[in-house]
Amino acid sequence: MLILGIGYFLLGLILLYYGSDWFVLGSERIARHFNVSNFVIGATVMAIGTSLPEILTSAYASYMHAPGISIGNAIGSCICNIGLVLGVSAIISPIIVDKNLRKNIFVYLLFVIFTAVIGIDGFSWIDGVILLILFAIYLRWTVKNGNIEEINENNNKNNPSMVFSLVLLIIGLVGVLVGAELFVDGAKKIATALNVSDKIIGFTLVAFGTSVPELMVSLVAAKRNLGGMVLGNVVGSNIADIGGALALGSLFMYLPPENLQIAILTVMSFLLYLFAKYSKIGRWQGILFLIIYIIAIASLGMG
Repeated sequence: MLILGIGYFLLGLILLYYGSDWFVLGSERIARHFNVSNFVIGATVMAIGTSLPEILTSAYASYMHAPGISIGNAIGSCICNIGLVLGVSAIISPIIVDKNLRKNIFVYLLFVIFTAVIGIDGFSWIDGVILLILFAIYLRWTVKNGNIEEINENNNKNNPSMVFSLVLLIIGLVGVLVGAELFVDGAKKIATALNVSDKIIGFTLVAFGTSVPELMVSLVAAKRNLGGMVLGNVVGSNIADIGGALALGSLFMYLPPENLQIAILTVMSFLLYLFAKYSKIGRWQGILFLIIYIIAIASLGMG
């Protein structure tokens, strides 16, 4: 069990490393091809792609009558995306936030606040339908109002073909999703072999596992100084987790309220907007997000 777990773990890391690199590279080239901002690509293509684990996990958990896992996975992943993914990415490379990005983050904050209000007494199928519709509206609005970047003609000529970029993106996404599955599965096997309790595994590996794609993709984007793509991936993924994962889960069965988790997410989202107003999410803001994430996980674990 231990040897098999280590094998899965290492193979998952390799797929995550190369898959995330190809996924970001393909996304960046597609953004250039369509003359749209890295934020738009991050908030749409990358966000939906990396949020597939959360969406599928929450929907399946609800279908199997495990509402706590369904809503916990969706909201917990949002907290992880801001605290861990954005926090670490900002520490690696500070993110400059322009006017259009601030506007998008404000819309995201309103979405989170709306979710908190309607979720005080839990989420019904009607709430799920509303969240799905708002998610679709957000995607349409983001693409329509995305910041158009000036593209140099010479750069366009030197870029690989659209087909090659799309293939690179798809292969990278598959690599990230499969790698994340192997990574988490391997970690679980290692933990089981070492007699680590299910509770510890649940509050660490399961909650963290579905956010591994966002983390790896954002870290690669941060290393390439693609701050807009990082921010777009985090904001878009959170909206996808709420408007996709949580919404679909509530369609199968009633989801109980998780007011503490949603309150933590609302506070972190407000801080994100507050920091974005000053045009930069720097290293100390990243450290603060990371600290809040660690405290949140500790408090939820003790609860």
